[in-house]
Amino acid sequence: MHKFGMHYLMMVLGVGWLGLAVPAPSQACFMRSPQPVQVWLDHIHVEITNGIAVKTYNCTFKNLNAQAIVGGECFMELEPGAQVDDMSVWVDGQEMKAEILDVAKAKEVFADIVQKGGSPALLEYFGNQLITTKVPKVPANGTVQVKLRYTMPLKKRDGLVRLQMLNTNPKTLLQPLESAGVTVKIREADPLKNIYSPTHEIKIEEEKDWDVVVRWEEKNYLPRHPFVLYYDTDPQAVGASLITHRDFDEEGTFMMMLSPTVGNGPGQVSSETILPKDVVFCVDTSGSMLQGNKMQQARNALKYCVEQLRDGDRFNIVNFSTSVRSFEDRGLVEADDTTRQRALNYVRKLSPRGGTAIQEALDKSLEMLASDDDRLKMILFATDGLPTIGETDPQAILKNMAKRNTEDVRVFVFGEGFDVNTKLLDFLALNNRGEAEYILPEEDIAEKISQFFDRVGSPLLTDVKVEFEGLEAKDVFPKQIKDVFRGEQVILYGRYTGHGRKTVRVTAKSNGKTETFTYELDFPEFSDDDQGSFAPRLWAGRKVDYLLTEIRKAKSPPQELVDEVSFLAKRYGIVTPYTSYLMTDDVVAEVPNNSDGLGGGGPFPPGQPRPMPLRERLRANLEGAAESAPADSSSVEQKQANVEAAKKMAYRRQALDRSGGALALDEAAEAEFRSGGRKESGLTQMRYIGTDTFYCSRGTWYQSSFDAKKAKDIKKIEVGSKEYVELLLKKEGLAKFLALGEVVLEIDGEWVQFVEPAKKK
Repeated sequence: MHKFGMHYLMMVLGVGWLGLAVPAPSQACFMRSPQPVQVWLDHIHVEITNGIAVKTYNCTFKNLNAQAIVGGECFMELEPGAQVDDMSVWVDGQEMKAEILDVAKAKEVFADIVQKGGSPALLEYFGNQLITTKVPKVPANGTVQVKLRYTMPLKKRDGLVRLQMLNTNPKTLLQPLESAGVTVKIREADPLKNIYSPTHEIKIEEEKDWDVVVRWEEKNYLPRHPFVLYYDTDPQAVGASLITHRDFDEEGTFMMMLSPTVGNGPGQVSSETILPKDVVFCVDTSGSMLQGNKMQQARNALKYCVEQLRDGDRFNIVNFSTSVRSFEDRGLVEADDTTRQRALNYVRKLSPRGGTAIQEALDKSLEMLASDDDRLKMILFATDGLPTIGETDPQAILKNMAKRNTEDVRVFVFGEGFDVNTKLLDFLALNNRGEAEYILPEEDIAEKISQFFDRVGSPLLTDVKVEFEGLEAKDVFPKQIKDVFRGEQVILYGRYTGHGRKTVRVTAKSNGKTETFTYELDFPEFSDDDQGSFAPRLWAGRKVDYLLTEIRKAKSPPQELVDEVSFLAKRYGIVTPYTSYLMTDDVVAEVPNNSDGLGGGGPFPPGQPRPMPLRERLRANLEGAAESAPADSSSVEQKQANVEAAKKMAYRRQALDRSGGALALDEAAEAEFRSGGRKESGLTQMRYIGTDTFYCSRGTWYQSSFDAKKAKDIKKIEVGSKEYVELLLKKEGLAKFLALGEVVLEIDGEWVQFVEPAKKK
């Protein structure tokens, strides 16, 4: 489903609404016919100049039938009130006539489809304008390309531009596209800020004649979300953008982004604004680094980092095994051509031997960074093993680090392989304002560390603090705001009460001075659309990560924290390595069997064991997590599981700090679904619609808040019936839920089950 001005490109036969033998895929571009026609390629190119977008959509259909030739009518969905200019449509290179249907006419089209037995999946796209054009035929076993091009002015909300496209959310066949991609080129008169996608991991590049180019592409792509992209323009050195969502009679959720200028357009970041840094590369050279060419990879990583140091940076290298050595004994040296070359010579001579003196190495690194000047100080710490020399108790090492790190040194940690204590490394990073990353044996150490150093090599702002005036903001995450590096933004998630235009004040250090930025941002009383509905789920993901961190600090999982994680996990569909659960079981486990007819008699046949409730399973998972035990006493399999879990958690946390946060949460759910040995997609069992999560059991979808013990007198309505259509047309926003087909959800305080009509004999 393309949603970027144009929301959705779909193919529908002019005949054959009834009696379809083959279910139709609800994908970005699809053909509804007695024989399947599959979306094959879907690529979108957008060029934006000062708020005017020229958009080109290319969608290729493949006819999987060896004999049948299929023709139809193409509908392209537009946002209500969208202004479209210079529109043209081609089918296999031949320009075709197109017509725009208004919202009322488009609703009639969708309602008619459902009444005549068409798939309710189409209702996900109910309520917008439509462009329609004819597609004469798709050859048997061949392809046809539909190309749409038009110009459209973009709308801003508090300076923030939102683009939505490629909303290929499949509902039935779940067939992946051969290829999908989005390219957005942007050129604006004002400095660009806060370029962000909550749904996809984007690449932001610089290109001649454009401020930035945003790219995403994937082969064998099974869609879960529309592609959503935000960007802001702001003349201030740091721009602030706000995305909110608030339902009636509930607290609001906000997602605030802070960013210096992005790209090479007006207000671009100059080399003078990049802060000089002090960095110690603290590298494990113990005997275990002989395995798998790890030592050579570590040399390559160090070589890259040293070469990327900027003039004015200060650095040193500490390498440790049984003892600790350093490139320069006298402390930090300033980076210039001479010192960089001397350091490279030192790196080439590094060789692995002996044990692992972690605490001594960290102490030595901190000593080198003990200065009174107000520079950003960081340690890049890489190890492939456990502490074996000197202090070996992980908790004692953490306490010692907390006591000795008096200069607010950031610690960035790389755990290499499976023989690491993930709890030690995680808290070394978390307690010292850094990040932990885990490098698996098959991954390249040099590539991982160099990619990381590209990120943190150009700091712009440190010690960022945010204050909200006239607004109660709570549960704001992350608790400790990270430093801002070139090309990145700060993202804060939180809840709020109160509403209206409020003042947000941001302070940060830049080049030794404290800067203050003030913004007037709108916190609405309620949301009139679902554009920001992803924010509550991303906030929940951040809060779950925070709660799990607090639980890991405790000797025994506090029950109140377990209960809160359990609630958020169920409500928002949040899955982590420590909250894994069979999603449907935990939501509908209490549906009575053969007592009320729900879901064909409930999710479990009579006599089948009930699953353990989520909160009990969660507590058992946390209490049994071997990562809380000494890693050197764990089995090989458990060590591997610990590192895999820590790597996933690190990825989730970093994704929530950058782009693709929703994707990270989806991937966690998908991994959980497949962990049971099932081959199909997790989309067959769990879906996110707006702020709601739905779980499927035996063909029926249940809203996450459904409780069979409390839900009495459930009303049933047949799909396609007169009552169904009247409700669809009357209740704004209901269509996206009815698109699931057979679904149980709450409407105006009453539980309603929508069921397919009985088949005629």
